[in-house]
Amino acid sequence: MDKFEKYKSLDYTMPKTSSAWRIYGQGMDNFGDDKKSTTLPIEEPGDDELLVRNDAVGLCFSDTKIIKFGENHPRIAGRDMKKEPTIPGHEVALTVIKAGKNRADRYKRGDRYIIQADVKYKGAKIGWGYVLPGGLSQYCIITKEVLDGDEGSYLIPLENDDMGYSELALIEPWACVVAAYRIEHRKSIKEGGVLLIAGTGRDEKDWDFSGLFKGGTPGTVVVTGLGSGTMKKVQDTLQGRGPAIKEESGNDIRGLAGKYTEGRGFDDIVLLGDLDNETVAAAADSLNANGVLNYMASTDKEQTVPVDAGKIHYDVIGIIGSTGTDVAAPYTENADYHITGESVLMFGAGGPMGQMHIQLAMEQENPPKLVVATDIDDKRVETLKRKFGPLAKEKGITYRVFNPKGFDDPDKYRKEILGLNGGGLYDYVVCLAAIPAVIEEASTYLGDRCVLNIFAGVSKGTIANLNIKDVVSKAARYIGSSGSTIADMEYTLRKNEKGQLKTNNAVAGISGMNDVWRGIDAVRTGSFPGKIVVYPHIDNLDLTPLDELGKKLPKVAALLSKDGGWTREAEQELLNELTNIS
Repeated sequence: MDKFEKYKSLDYTMPKTSSAWRIYGQGMDNFGDDKKSTTLPIEEPGDDELLVRNDAVGLCFSDTKIIKFGENHPRIAGRDMKKEPTIPGHEVALTVIKAGKNRADRYKRGDRYIIQADVKYKGAKIGWGYVLPGGLSQYCIITKEVLDGDEGSYLIPLENDDMGYSELALIEPWACVVAAYRIEHRKSIKEGGVLLIAGTGRDEKDWDFSGLFKGGTPGTVVVTGLGSGTMKKVQDTLQGRGPAIKEESGNDIRGLAGKYTEGRGFDDIVLLGDLDNETVAAAADSLNANGVLNYMASTDKEQTVPVDAGKIHYDVIGIIGSTGTDVAAPYTENADYHITGESVLMFGAGGPMGQMHIQLAMEQENPPKLVVATDIDDKRVETLKRKFGPLAKEKGITYRVFNPKGFDDPDKYRKEILGLNGGGLYDYVVCLAAIPAVIEEASTYLGDRCVLNIFAGVSKGTIANLNIKDVVSKAARYIGSSGSTIADMEYTLRKNEKGQLKTNNAVAGISGMNDVWRGIDAVRTGSFPGKIVVYPHIDNLDLTPLDELGKKLPKVAALLSKDGGWTREAEQELLNELTNIS
């Protein structure tokens, strides 16, 4: 039996200590012990706990945020990290070593899992790799909070034990990408929610409210600025349904949100007629999480308003609308946010997550005919060309990558991108840069029924000036997401197990436990064109790009894919040569 088989079957002597990387506060100087890992005792699991082995860990930009902000990170606020350091790492493949007596029926030695790190326990967010110690350790304890969380167990079991460790560790970031296309907005008024209907003070149109409450009846209805005819229609439609109408004057929407929702925001807002920019912007800013703004405009005349892109991203607010009269219709129009259509444009796609978006678009069952990607780094541009050019050719996709800095005139750059699509706008646009100017530029390429997917980690308060009438006249939609759910991760895992998604394609470099500091620094600076995977049970392997692996580990390099990608076979040889078991 070789070392890999011993490692996989747990046929080796368990050590008494575990190596771990800890964060003691703000800044890279507080990551690790003098840029080295810490040796900790391996604990026995409690009755409701598991002892697990962390097999592979993907390094994530979110890990660098914990280091950047330290005790000021929102997930760790108030914690004295000098006295209570945390262990990062949430992209993990793990194996059960031992289960406590109350868990032994369900969790067996050798069982393999991935983890949804966004743990919630009794209403508190205690993320694994944030509040709870995470995967950048050789062994760790999985506690009751993870196993008995608010959504059940946050461990997701494998159905196919042949899966490699790195491809499983990368399910978590891949699930975030997959989740971006599984977003759903409500297709009706929220049952029991708070609804605001605001108008211009006139009966602009003969509005039809007959279908508005078929999917849900609000608990509270606030109206302001309605003409007499419109007011009567609202009253008639709600008659016998229960909620009393709270009539107000003026369009101080933020003030009304404070009065009727205690500042949480309205669950639904319906705007009737062309309202001024401030009112529309205030409406978008006064939505509760998962709220929907329905702009029933009078005209399709361009109207650029400031919108909080962070609320689209983190609160999953929906902005819909129409120039028609059926107030219910926009809720179900263009409500499928999977990539559809013939043309896709991706801004800032050169990073690890952007590469995943490109791969996902090209590998779907009905791929687009045209994929255009941009990045402002020449090295990343070349990586995108090299990495996805062959796949595009295989799929019959026209594929182009541009660096905007390579054009002296922005108009020429825009003309070039539009020219690839026959001079027309695009069917799907993805923005992977958390920069207002880039989000605004991306929004100018939206064709009919286009989706603008704002994927980058856009903080709340990031204001982008968007032509809101694209939503009204084109049925364009703005969406955004942050992270993934247990369901998203399980969906992604099963696709990987069936061979429908090759998560290993994202790997750009590997490291042992000795060089994690440099790996995190590379993620922080964006110097690697892809994901870095750490193998905790390899003690001595400096951070190595895959294209340089042949110099150090020729047997491993010989097992890379034909285009130089990471494989299960290469991983097995790596662990066979370098794993620290005895």
